[in-house]
Amino acid sequence: MKQVLKTTSYLLFFLLIFQSCKKIIDSVGSSGIDKVSVEDLKKIDVNNIYSISIPDYMSEMKSLNEDASLQYANIFKETYTIVIDENKQDFINAFKNAEIYNDSISPLKNYVDYQVNSITENVEDGKSNKSDAPLRIKNASQYEITGKIDGIDISYLIGFVEGKENMFMMMSWTTKNRFKKYKNTFNLIHNSLKLKQ
Repeated sequence: MKQVLKTTSYLLFFLLIFQSCKKIIDSVGSSGIDKVSVEDLKKIDVNNIYSISIPDYMSEMKSLNEDASLQYANIFKETYTIVIDENKQDFINAFKNAEIYNDSISPLKNYVDYQVNSITENVEDGKSNKSDAPLRIKNASQYEITGKIDGIDISYLIGFVEGKENMFMMMSWTTKNRFKKYKNTFNLIHNSLKLKQ
C-alpha cells in the first residue's frame, strides 16, 4: 500500500512539473514580437508565376494543402504559410456557371467575398475582419479570421491579390495566443509577393 501511495505521489509530482513546464513554454512562445525584418526573409520563386519571401526558420512542408503552390512552416513555432494561385478567367467562368458571380463588383471582390465566407463558415466560431495591416500591393485585400479547428483556437492573416492572369490567396496562421507575436512577420511575407505576369 505504501508503494502504491509513493508511486501515485511521484506521478502527481511529475504531472504537476510537466503542466508547469508546458505553461512556461506556452507563455514564452506567445510573448514578445517576432523580430524579423525584410532582410531576414529568403526569396522563393514559384513556377515562373510569382515570388514570395519567407523567414529562414520556415521550411517547405508539402502536406499543408494539396491546392497550394507554396507551403512553408515551422512546427515548433506553430507558424504556417501557403499560397494558392488559380487562373483568373477559370475562376470567373466557374463562378458564372454556378451563378454566384456578381458582375457589379470586381473579380477581386468576388474572390475575396467567396473565400472569406467559405473559410469563416468552415471553422468553428469563425469570425472575419478586414485587417488593420492592409497590403501595399496593387489590387489587394487582407483579412484576419479567427476560429477553432479540432478545439484549437487559430488566427489567420489572409491576403488576396488580383494579377493579370491569376488570383492569389496567401494564408498565414498560428495559434491565437501567438498571432500577435507573428502578425508583423506574416504581413512582411504577404507584402513580399511579386507577380511575374
